[in-house]
Amino acid sequence: MPDWTPTTLARVDHEYDRRNAGSRSTGRFGSYISARENELDEEERADRSGFTAWAWHIATSPVMSPGYVEIRPDLSVTFDRDEDGDPIVKVVVPLSHGVLARQHRPDYEVGDWEAPYGRGERYSQLYGPSFVKRTAVLTSATLLEPAKDWDLYVPSGGAERLVTDAQEAVETAARLINVYVGPRVAGLLGE
Repeated sequence: MPDWTPTTLARVDHEYDRRNAGSRSTGRFGSYISARENELDEEERADRSGFTAWAWHIATSPVMSPGYVEIRPDLSVTFDRDEDGDPIVKVVVPLSHGVLARQHRPDYEVGDWEAPYGRGERYSQLYGPSFVKRTAVLTSATLLEPAKDWDLYVPSGGAERLVTDAQEAVETAARLINVYVGPRVAGLLGE
């Protein structure tokens, strides 16, 4: 897989899914979808928002680990519906003190988010300080992006295409998240 970029928040890992499918012809993701079909109600089966939210939940950790949809390690990205049933994307972005405006930084020395020791990856998962010997301020931003006007995949509604519909739905959602939300996250991080 290519490296992460400032605007790449989610990507589908077809190769890993196929390579680790074992004897399952539908791949790992297809097996998970088939096993959880009973969680999908009839209304959601043909509704682009409900279907995508259902498939995204299955395609990402903790349901699938590693997920069919990989999320950039420094972020949390969920696809869901709001109280009106409209699609919404939620991205949690840890912010180091360096990206905060000067007036919002504490005027005393504080601990910050830490990357795993010895890993030089640009977008690695961040952790709070291992040993808290001084005050630590761990800030993050939660970005909520309405997706009602996005061109989400419309599932066929048929049981025979359930796996294919789920794959198309999460692939489309990942692409649109990168297009619409990726630049916003990059902006929050000053990239």
